[in-house]
Amino acid sequence: MDSSVTDNGISTFELSKSYRDFRAVDSLSLKVEGGEVFGFLGPNGAGKTTTIRMLCGLMAPTAGSAKVGGFDVRREGLKVRAIVGLLPERSGFYNWMNAEEYLLHFASLYNIEAQEGRRRTKELLERVGLAEKSFAPIGYYSRGMKQRLALARTLINKPRIVFLDEPTLGLDPRGQQDIRTMLREINDGGVTVFLSSHALSEVSSLCDRVAIVDRGRLIAQGTIEELRRLAGDSRSLTVRVEDSESAAKRISALPYPAASWSQKTEGGFIEVELRDGSHSASEVIQTFEKQGLEIYEIRRQEMTLEQVFFHLTESDPADGKEARGQGPPPGAA
Repeated sequence: MDSSVTDNGISTFELSKSYRDFRAVDSLSLKVEGGEVFGFLGPNGAGKTTTIRMLCGLMAPTAGSAKVGGFDVRREGLKVRAIVGLLPERSGFYNWMNAEEYLLHFASLYNIEAQEGRRRTKELLERVGLAEKSFAPIGYYSRGMKQRLALARTLINKPRIVFLDEPTLGLDPRGQQDIRTMLREINDGGVTVFLSSHALSEVSSLCDRVAIVDRGRLIAQGTIEELRRLAGDSRSLTVRVEDSESAAKRISALPYPAASWSQKTEGGFIEVELRDGSHSASEVIQTFEKQGLEIYEIRRQEMTLEQVFFHLTESDPADGKEARGQGPPPGAA
């Protein structure tokens, strides 16, 4: 992240969007620093796409305020749209056009001078690996090729901030890797990246900070380590012993509550996961030895982002309240 960037940030204060009696986004307050990669997570229907559309100046908020790159999304929507790039979950294409025609068309919509538009088009097609296929009709492109082209279109106006809604959805592993590499390159150039994705391993590897929303409301925001602490990360202990009939019987007699541990057999070993982080490694070793179990390996594990996500978005449908993760989120605006 380029810390010198100061005017490419995003901030919202109690941003809301309602449709009659349904509130899609509910009093959302976010703070995204300029030049960072910010992850925006939530279950389907949590209000992520609606939030992105408001931040891009494509949809008016019902209440609250937001600034993108220093511009107010209500009063300065045109200025917002001039400095942002949007890669939606589903992109529309003119399948009769080729890639070069397609990008030149969008360059003209941004009033980019023709010669400059041709230069940017050539540069972007090289960058996304489509230069050799630039004259083929888009209708013949694979899903991965179309996603690369959509990313090139997102960058045609040299945006200061890019919004990406499920950028690797439906791509094969190679395509996903290529998109991630391009996002890192974009961010290395000082561009703020606002990333919404269900690929939590992708978010974990790319993002400086993350916000989690559910039912339109902010559950938490902060670094992944801060979210782990908020989720009560117990840093579970995993113990490996050699698999045998006697070992299985001895494990079943371990003096731990049934709900606090689990086991699985893998590669000639039995792995026992103790989810209660209050146990010290020395205590666990003594307990296993008392049962006549010889430990092959013992290690402590942090909660994955997926585990944090499920923990913080657990809720009780009966009362409409988030069951966990309540209280002031780390780094909340």
